[in-house]
Amino acid sequence: MTQTTSHTAPTYQPIDDALAPWQKAIYEGNLSFECGDLVVARDHYTVAANIAETLMAQFTNIPYSHTVADSLSHCFPAFVVATHNLADTFKVMGQPEKACNWLCHAHQKLSLVLCHPNEKIRHLVLHHHHKTYFELVKFAQMSADFPELITRINHVLSDHSHKTQLLH
Repeated sequence: MTQTTSHTAPTYQPIDDALAPWQKAIYEGNLSFECGDLVVARDHYTVAANIAETLMAQFTNIPYSHTVADSLSHCFPAFVVATHNLADTFKVMGQPEKACNWLCHAHQKLSLVLCHPNEKIRHLVLHHHHKTYFELVKFAQMSADFPELITRINHVLSDHSHKTQLLH
């Protein structure tokens, strides 16, 4: 007797196509970073961050649906990964102010989404917002020699509806 096993094809999700260029940019950025080609890595990560940010903006500005939620659940981490990779690249390049700018930018963008009128979208972004918060705190702790960066981070952390403890 022959048994057949039913296999279901993976479900197609349009966000996969939309994020394909992001994936390629992250992959190329990681290869470049590992080879020490930091300028090329920076460029790839910048492309990836812009792609994720654009998709995030598009999906947060259309009516909520299961597809929107699924898409945002991919876009938020994609944005965080790209911006944190950029910050890490700038740190290695000896440019802490640019690293700080990217970390602040990521946190500010996600802070705006925390003010979204749809509670489900706010819930989706919360975990990623916490990641950017803790990355800023960690960066500030490692940047004691740069009081102007700590001031900037304090400003960013205090400039949204969920007030947080300032760093000293």
